[in-house]
Amino acid sequence: MRFACLTTIAPGSTLAAKCAAIAEAGCTGIETIVFPDTPLEAWQAEVRHALVSAELELAVVIVGGLKLYEADGLAWARAALQAIAELGAAALITPEYRAQEPLPLFPPYPPPPADEQAQVETALAELGALAVARNIPLLLEPLTQFESRFWRDVPTVARMCTRLAHPLARLALDTHNMNMTEANIQKSIAYAGSLVGHVHLADNNRRLPGEGQIDFAGLLAALQAISYDGWYSFECAVAGNFVTQVRAAMRYLRGL
Repeated sequence: MRFACLTTIAPGSTLAAKCAAIAEAGCTGIETIVFPDTPLEAWQAEVRHALVSAELELAVVIVGGLKLYEADGLAWARAALQAIAELGAAALITPEYRAQEPLPLFPPYPPPPADEQAQVETALAELGALAVARNIPLLLEPLTQFESRFWRDVPTVARMCTRLAHPLARLALDTHNMNMTEANIQKSIAYAGSLVGHVHLADNNRRLPGEGQIDFAGLLAALQAISYDGWYSFECAVAGNFVTQVRAAMRYLRGL
């Protein structure tokens, strides 16, 4: 298993310090995030320095702050994808990520307006074409109904990956999200099959695997059955000593 860690959950006041902690914990890769107000050239330099110092690989960059449902939501995303391509990483996108107001409590959850759905489809096609031109793996992540009006389950996003004219379009699965969005996590993994390209690790309480109630033995067996060999990236809260706890989580998962 190849383990990575989201830099924002690691201790340290700089990216280099966070990467050092991630490397000490035993991970071999990082996942990080870029926002519309990120100065991309300075960010690239900081990432390269931190990776070399910690001897880590850049697995995935989350393109944060996207609003693909808005007509002008793509302007900075194009520059972000170019910067990610120059770093040799995969790009992870979602149409939006924001707390829903009011919170949708009971299904069926209302869909977004038709014009916004059409705008997302148009934007996704453009980003897909740009990713093809730059040879960037493009990861699409389903979110919960509390975080987005779009892409709320694995089958929906798996169909998008299939329709997208991009041979490197894949699903990014989040185990915490799947605990809420999927009726059966293992069946959803089997449905997605070879389209699974990345896995976010978090238990049902958004803590480290093994600190909640998700059946990680069954989940890992389902991933093994589809021959998944990509990154397992921690995207969760870490209580206590970061290095000690992340190392324990990796031992737990490998033991399964």
